[in-house]
Amino acid sequence: MSAWRHRGEPSAARGPRRPSHFEYSRVSLTFESEGTNCAGWLYRPDGVESPPVVVMAGELAAERRFGLRPYAERLAEAGYAAFLFDYRNTGDSDGEPRNLVAPDSQVADWHAALDGLRGRDEIDSRSLVLWGAGLSGGYALRAAAEDGRVAAVVAQNPMLDGKAVTRGRGVKGTLATVAAAVRDKLQSRLLGPYRVPVVGDGSSMAVFEDPGVRAAYRDLVPPGSAWRDETPARLFLSLLRYRALPDPEAVTCPTLLVSGARDDLAPADAVADLADELPESTLVELPAGHFDHYDRAFEQTFGHLLSFLRTVR
Repeated sequence: MSAWRHRGEPSAARGPRRPSHFEYSRVSLTFESEGTNCAGWLYRPDGVESPPVVVMAGELAAERRFGLRPYAERLAEAGYAAFLFDYRNTGDSDGEPRNLVAPDSQVADWHAALDGLRGRDEIDSRSLVLWGAGLSGGYALRAAAEDGRVAAVVAQNPMLDGKAVTRGRGVKGTLATVAAAVRDKLQSRLLGPYRVPVVGDGSSMAVFEDPGVRAAYRDLVPPGSAWRDETPARLFLSLLRYRALPDPEAVTCPTLLVSGARDDLAPADAVADLADELPESTLVELPAGHFDHYDRAFEQTFGHLLSFLRTVR
């Protein structure tokens, strides 16, 4: 069982003033994942006894502050608890090197978060729903397959194949990413990690090369954030090997897949193919790009999410 601790006092975290059923509070928690303390926020609707919980994590190398809070706030207003967490090495969580993207370790963080939530009395630990976006959408699917006890899973524009990040660079560009990853591996113990930008400014090799994707990612970073636009280059090797869900039939719970017709990072066709393989899936395709679910497509996306949750709880 993971160790969970309160950090600070419950704080009133009110969402935008719109018609709603519930006020809510937000409590800071930490949990341990393979010896590293990870940080999270638990949003809990006031006056709801043992609410179901939506467990949430965000995009590649992103912190929980990047676009997730509006989802958690709206869920709490609707009577659901929401738990947002930072992966190890990210945000307020401990661990080095910072912003490391390591799929196996990050999926382990999902399992540690679930273990911790199952030990809490103020929520319905039998009704845990996993919600992941982008790379975390793939993680949520894998964690659901491995856990076997979650109530449902939501994968928003899930990245199912890490090669989508390197696709389009050509042979020369792909070799450059591999060379950067090998350099990081070789020098990390003696000199520290070799880092590349996550989005950059177009003047150097970054994880995301498309100007529109870079701009949309930057829009997720809140003003005043201390987040550094860099990640150890070894992520390129991790992504080249990454496949989210080798056995779709292992996901036995209801699943909502949300995709964007204009999403090049998580192509809608690949998400639709996965929907056909899952035992119990709902597929929603919106006329959106990868990051539009946080702004212009937010209301549509959240509406589908809430409708889905009401069918499983």
